[in-house]
Amino acid sequence: MTTVSTQEDMQGLRALLSKIQDLAVLPHVVFKVLEVTGSSDSPAVEIERAVLVDPGFSTKLLACANSAYYALPRKVTSVREAVMFLGFKTIRQMAMTVGVFDLFIGKGDKDSLRRRDWWRHSVDTAVAAKAIAAVTKRAGPDDAYTCGLLHYIGKSLLDRYLDGNYDAVDLVIQSGLSELDAERQVFGIGHTEASLAAAMKWGFPKILTGGLSYMSPPEADDESGPYRACVAMASTIARQAVNPAIAPEVPEWTLSVLGVGSGEMPTITKQAMEAIASASKLQI
Repeated sequence: MTTVSTQEDMQGLRALLSKIQDLAVLPHVVFKVLEVTGSSDSPAVEIERAVLVDPGFSTKLLACANSAYYALPRKVTSVREAVMFLGFKTIRQMAMTVGVFDLFIGKGDKDSLRRRDWWRHSVDTAVAAKAIAAVTKRAGPDDAYTCGLLHYIGKSLLDRYLDGNYDAVDLVIQSGLSELDAERQVFGIGHTEASLAAAMKWGFPKILTGGLSYMSPPEADDESGPYRACVAMASTIARQAVNPAIAPEVPEWTLSVLGVGSGEMPTITKQAMEAIASASKLQI
């Protein structure tokens, strides 16, 4: 697992933590939904009770259940009915997505266009990572989704809370530095380290936090390696889904970690893109 080890990175991390005492705190309703949906024995009424305290999330559930994707013969009008129809896994996924959206955008932030793009990319990556994990069977699909959803959260934390302008990162990249090195030069820390700090703040298990170090290949004995590979592959495919003309190459190391032959990539790419398109119809 990649860790924050250099003196410069430690200084950047300390600066980030000093700016926001409650770094990356998920809304209470999100934590509650994740807790309740963690057991298949939880009655629908418990989930309904957890959701109803947040009108925004309740509205999101109803909108999803009534979306054109499902083409129901009649409208779903209650949260309990939406819970029964959508199922625990979909609601859990939506809760995580809604919570992370707030962390990306921030409340009352007028300068969030860049972060909205990052959030959309993160959702697409999460959906693609879940599809890739399901096909390769090297990682748990739901955990792969979480890793994909969080892999860009560090960018938002840097942009919102540290001194410096992310536009400067793009300029530094043009001079020849890598994305992470450019972020470290501007902010004193890269987005992967910031993402790891957020995940550890949430108390996520090591296998998930390790999956956020998606920009470098894992050690051979790293149990989080398949998650890291799923995110790296999914992030590349998500960029291609938005702009097919770019068609960036999937990192070579992800193929060996996931046991994918080069001839299988077209099929996997197609399935991941279809998953992204379906999630977009679901308004997730």
